[in-house]
Order: sequence, then C-alpha cells, then structure tokens
Amino acid sequence: MERTLVLIKPDAMVKRLAGNIISDLYNLKLKMIGLKLVNVRRELAEKHYEEHKDKPFFEKLVKHITGELHDNEKVIAIVYEGKNSVQKVRELAGKTHPEEAEPSTLRGKYGRLHSKTDCFENVIHASDSPENAEREIALWFKKNELVE
Repeated sequence: MERTLVLIKPDAMVKRLAGNIISDLYNLKLKMIGLKLVNVRRELAEKHYEEHKDKPFFEKLVKHITGELHDNEKVIAIVYEGKNSVQKVRELAGKTHPEEAEPSTLRGKYGRLHSKTDCFENVIHASDSPENAEREIALWFKKNELVE
C-alpha cells in the first residue's frame, strides 16, 4: 500500500488551521498511520529539503519549516496510507504557489505569498512521489511510531 507524508507547516499552525486541514485530509478516506507534533530543527529541515540545497530559495525553505519566519517551530507530521495516497493528497494540497492554486485546494483556501519575507505560505507539505514519500517518512518517523 502506498504511503505519503504530510507536514502541516508553521504558517498553518500560527493561523490555527491544523484542524481544518486534518478534517479535509480525513475526507480523502486514507488510513492515518502516524501523527506527531514536531519541533523542527535545522538539521532535519536541511535533510528534508536536501534536493533543493543548491537552489537560491533553499535558506527560505529551511527558515520557513523551522518556524523562524513565523516565530513558531511546531509542525504536525502525518503519514497516510492508501491507494494513490500521494496523488490524492497532492490534488487536495494544490499548486505550491498559493496564488496559482485552485480555490478549493488547501493552498488555495489558506495559502498566501507573505509580502515581508517573499515566502510561499502554503500551509502544507505533501510528498511528490512514492519514492520521496518513503525517504521523507523515514526522516520524520521511526518505524515503531507508525501504526499498521
């Protein structure tokens, strides 16, 4: 069965959107097999975004997920399992750029481009492939933290 990682990012946490996001994800009828609140440290953020390490926006990604831009380092990490889980969650999440996301998606409803930091406040991370999902899940969860 396919698995995917969802991170409810610091911008969503400070706006108190976690419940709304989890409720919308619940409607996808995927099985939640892992859930935890994480204080994201720089080392984890850098490993999570390692594919972007040489890109000019890397530092902004790290500062965003560690909460430095929002004065809140808390992230909710969730693992979902089910048929086509990666695709289902990505469709609900919407396009990365909140202004390009459909209004019915999570990023379309709750995301924005922060004018002071030029940061995409897109409220959620969703794995982009089954392969990346497995790598990301292993970063965020120990095997014994997943309920099968």
